[in-house]
Amino acid sequence: ITKSTHAKYAKILLKIFEIIKNKYNLTVNKEDIFKIKFMKEYYIKEDLEKKMIVIFIPLKSLKKFRRIQYFFIKEFESYIPNTYLSVLSIRTIKPLKYQKISKTGSYSWSFTNVADDIIRDMLFPGNIVGKRIFFFSNEDVFIQIYLEDKYKTFNNSKINLVTRSLHSLIHKKIHIVLTS
Repeated sequence: ITKSTHAKYAKILLKIFEIIKNKYNLTVNKEDIFKIKFMKEYYIKEDLEKKMIVIFIPLKSLKKFRRIQYFFIKEFESYIPNTYLSVLSIRTIKPLKYQKISKTGSYSWSFTNVADDIIRDMLFPGNIVGKRIFFFSNEDVFIQIYLEDKYKTFNNSKINLVTRSLHSLIHKKIHIVLTS
């Protein structure tokens, strides 16, 4: 994503933040929350009009942002048609040998945990109710996620974009199934 596009989306994000502040009477310090590190856009090959914007922010900022994230995503998606928003935290993967050297052995920095956290962040505000992992003989890994969407924020095009963006982020084949 170019710097001009980044600046354009940053202005839109600040406008939406003001809309949320006025509409829902939420008091949040925007300088603390919007420490956006970078953004990425994803498209579906069949339909280039629909796109997904993924924003990466620090983990501490994401924890503070969770209070207004649902309202923010809802207003963003209504402000810009055919565009979906996802907010992820920047996470670090530490190899096991460096965890042993620094004596900070924790599974929270493993690839599996980081990938699970990315999937959970990407599917917010949906609730993951189940997950199946299939291992095939040609060393392919296929993850099937069962998602409960009580706020009705996911549709087929958004699920396709989330699947495509997750595939490029964690390099696994993912299939999302909506449960009722």
